[in-house]
Amino acid sequence: MLQLDAITKHYPTRQGLVRAVEAVSLTVAPRSTLALVGESGCGKTTIAKMILRLETPTAGRILFEGQDIAAMDRIAVHRYRRAVMAVFQDPYASLNPRMRVGAIIAEPILAHENPGRAAVTRRIEEVLDIVGLPAGAARLYPHEFSGGQRQRIAIARALALQPRLMVLDEPVSALDVSIRAQVLNLLQDIQDEFGLTYLVIAHDLALVEHFSSDVAVIYLGRVAETGPTAEVFAQPRHPYTRALLAAVPQPDPDHILSEAAAAGEIASALNPPPGCRFHPRCPRAMDLCRTTVPVPSAPPHITACHAPHEGAPT
Repeated sequence: MLQLDAITKHYPTRQGLVRAVEAVSLTVAPRSTLALVGESGCGKTTIAKMILRLETPTAGRILFEGQDIAAMDRIAVHRYRRAVMAVFQDPYASLNPRMRVGAIIAEPILAHENPGRAAVTRRIEEVLDIVGLPAGAARLYPHEFSGGQRQRIAIARALALQPRLMVLDEPVSALDVSIRAQVLNLLQDIQDEFGLTYLVIAHDLALVEHFSSDVAVIYLGRVAETGPTAEVFAQPRHPYTRALLAAVPQPDPDHILSEAAAAGEIASALNPPPGCRFHPRCPRAMDLCRTTVPVPSAPPHITACHAPHEGAPT
């Protein structure tokens, strides 16, 4: 459904060129869930913005069902915006506090269609029922709901146009732990019922393992490792992936880390290291890593590393 072909995004600043994303290639299959993981500032949200046409790639192509979204005419862009919707991280900021819930959900419908009032009302009631809220919620304002209910409203708004791809930017990170599972289960039920495709941005690796079918590990704008989630978590090959997994807290006082967490701080995108961008923090770095960008391995489990690990963590 979605293919990113060596997309790059640079931002010119007074200090120099910010290399936010460098030659990222990813594929998202229909009805699947691809999770983008990595430290803050690695380029995950920039990738999502380019997919949503909120940013234009400096280089590379984004193909949706085989069509380059940058080359679309006005009618094709209109169809694309119906097919690709987003759910944002903070349900307290993504909903207009001055609009009733019914008007919030109706807004994308009225922007893309010209239905009658009765049809809009029916559609609002339908999507509210899908996310587990009563029809009477349409008459209320966002401040009259809890955080979990607000995120359900945001999901209902995204479903209003019956999209095929949804971009979920940290969809549960702003919610209480007690209701995160409810929202995740709701998203999974919606995906199963309507055959949606998800692109998820996440920090919580436990969420990624539970929720996604595929995962892409991003480090400083480049893809370090990507593949089926179960395989990547069971047999991580890139040192950065292993460091991320090692940093996940374990509810066992006798647990011994299988890997050391990555030392040091992530470098600046203004002046990224040459060669492999992870080499200043990598315990397996060689001279080759400091000069040459690693070539990704063959799919489905792709690793961009000169000295990848083989086998599961000890």
